[in-house]
Amino acid sequence: MKKPRSSAGRTTAKTDQQNEILNRLFDYFSKPKGEKPSSENDINVSFYRSALNALPRNFHDNNYNGVNIIMLLQAQEESATKVPIYATFKQAAALLEQHKDQLPPKSETFDPDKPLKGLKLDAQVVKYLETYKKDGEVISKAKFENETKGMSFKEMHDKGYLKRKGLKPYKVFPIERIKHLLPQSYIDERSYFAKQAELESQQMSEEMRDQEFVEKAQLIIDAMGVPVIEKNEDRAYYSPSKHEIVIPPRHKFCSDKAYFAVILHEISHSTSKHLGRDMSGFFGSTSYSKEELIAETATMFMCLDEGLETFHSHARYLEGWSSHFSDNKKVLLSVCKQAKEAQQYISDTVAEHKLKLQQKAAYFVPNQLDQRVTLNSAYNDELSQFIDTQSRSFGLLIPLKNQRIVGFNHLTKGLEIYTDEKKVNVYGPAAKSIEHKLQELEVKQELFCDSILDIEPDNLTMQKPRNGSRLSL
Repeated sequence: MKKPRSSAGRTTAKTDQQNEILNRLFDYFSKPKGEKPSSENDINVSFYRSALNALPRNFHDNNYNGVNIIMLLQAQEESATKVPIYATFKQAAALLEQHKDQLPPKSETFDPDKPLKGLKLDAQVVKYLETYKKDGEVISKAKFENETKGMSFKEMHDKGYLKRKGLKPYKVFPIERIKHLLPQSYIDERSYFAKQAELESQQMSEEMRDQEFVEKAQLIIDAMGVPVIEKNEDRAYYSPSKHEIVIPPRHKFCSDKAYFAVILHEISHSTSKHLGRDMSGFFGSTSYSKEELIAETATMFMCLDEGLETFHSHARYLEGWSSHFSDNKKVLLSVCKQAKEAQQYISDTVAEHKLKLQQKAAYFVPNQLDQRVTLNSAYNDELSQFIDTQSRSFGLLIPLKNQRIVGFNHLTKGLEIYTDEKKVNVYGPAAKSIEHKLQELEVKQELFCDSILDIEPDNLTMQKPRNGSRLSL
């Protein structure tokens, strides 16, 4: 007869399990794998390639919570998983049993009665467990909260009430390992498989990938609606009092992607206003360090959820700030939870923004504009060259590249610019720069009436200017 374990033994086992989970979390935050630059000369924000940039999902195609995302990202990296959908052994076995008639016949290497034989479950996730008891008997959470309302911890203990919280680990595996056995209906119902297949066949140039990142990042920025102000400073930050993001000029970043990646990090900070996170901590304090971890983890989650590439700066941020919690690893559970809340808030806001864009009538330029722009082709070309050059200093002008501006309205801190194809909001010095250039070109066009530039040069009769015909400016 098996001897039952003592209560002390069960408690020790649970503590060991939870410590193992916390150690794995800390290991991920403090030693990010696969992202860190190979040398100090590597650029601050560069990108690595992964199979499918997406949040891990469970057997039922639902997203995991914050802690499990981190644990599965770690497992995904170690096992080179391409489609991050995970299942338990029981879930996979039950699915295959339901479709047993579709399994391959029995052979030396496969038994349809034991289709998962030899399968290795090398990924781990956890469940949050809460137990409520009265005099040793399990009661519901509602009953516990109702009967202990207003009691101190000592009063609850003296009256026989007990509340326990913990994490229970269990094993899962990436279901792509048995894709050849899965029913086609299961595969078709999960978009990750189709996205991965498309990724395999896709051949995008580096320039196309960069442009895709910029466009998706700009969509997130537009959806969140937090003003982005460019200032000639050596730091980027979110101002809670003004609810705005300050970013250095574009030329201080190594690429357009690096510029937008930092804005996305500050976007994650801006969710503190809506989610009630404490932003009062001073640099280097525990609360400041925790907020930095939350923001960068949320940015990583956001990139995965929106199908964006993640980048080296995630590794540097996570490694740097996590060292503050080596003696209090439980804080990382809260970091994961709050990072997921921030990412979910951003994702919901972006989804709502996308829906509004779909429901809108075809894009049009309003009749009422503070300034309508009617430049001929020569001055439009000059404006395009100006925007290309200035976008290296003012990243907010990047969405205006290869666009024809037709007018603008003034905003409190910038311009609402309309092109033939879209509306772009520009703030701060970038707005002043583009407005000044537009005014300059309008004046030049009016003064010189330079429509002759639209005529082919071959059709012009070149004449030698007479003395005294020069225009003095």
